[in-house]
Amino acid sequence: MGYWPGPKALGVDETRTCTFSLAVDDSTEENGCLRYVPGSGLSRKLRQHSPLSGSRDEGHALTIDVDESKGDVIKLAECKRGSVTIHDEFVVHGSGGNTSKDKQRRTYVLAYRPQAVVDAERKIGFTHSHNDVVNWDTFNDGEERK
Repeated sequence: MGYWPGPKALGVDETRTCTFSLAVDDSTEENGCLRYVPGSGLSRKLRQHSPLSGSRDEGHALTIDVDESKGDVIKLAECKRGSVTIHDEFVVHGSGGNTSKDKQRRTYVLAYRPQAVVDAERKIGFTHSHNDVVNWDTFNDGEERK
């Protein structure tokens, strides 16, 4: 959800999202399988994100701090081609990147959201594309995202 406008920017009360990721290739630690923090979505609070490269102008990838001293444990979601992972918008997740010299990690992702949320995103010009003309950084709308 760190990549998306929050409820205040959208003028909606909620942002329920269920994301399905279909593994087109076998997904392993080496080729960048999904990583997640079990139980991280229970607080229903978005953790603070920051640009991986230091600036959103240099790349769209985001990162967060994971604190093992506070119980954060990173688990791998390795899966075979054809498998599906499912998570909601508050689960801390990401990828370590593909370090394999000869294996791709392709996924087909579907994110299901209420129609009111999709309509509100489209109204402000947000399409989930890296080619949007909308400034990605304008979505910091004062919401608490820690």
